[in-house]
Amino acid sequence: MESQFKPYNGPWHAFYSQKSVNMENEVFSRHKKKNSTYFYKKNATNEIIEITSVFSTEKFANPDNCPYYFDDKVYLGIVDKFVRKGY
Repeated sequence: MESQFKPYNGPWHAFYSQKSVNMENEVFSRHKKKNSTYFYKKNATNEIIEITSVFSTEKFANPDNCPYYFDDKVYLGIVDKFVRKGY
């Protein structure tokens, strides 16, 4: 039986939060696991950027409506391709 799950393929709104990284480091260090950020390709410039969260541009047309609640979040623009995990 074929799965009905269809993951959303970009583009996405990309964000970075150092507080998110710090929190994940604290949580993962207790479990002796590595935390990671992610690298995506920026849509407009093909630049590879490090991010901590992405949100569907289809679901959230306005990046201000994305439910990312870290007060230090920085909006990095629209990305369209996952590149790799970071550490």
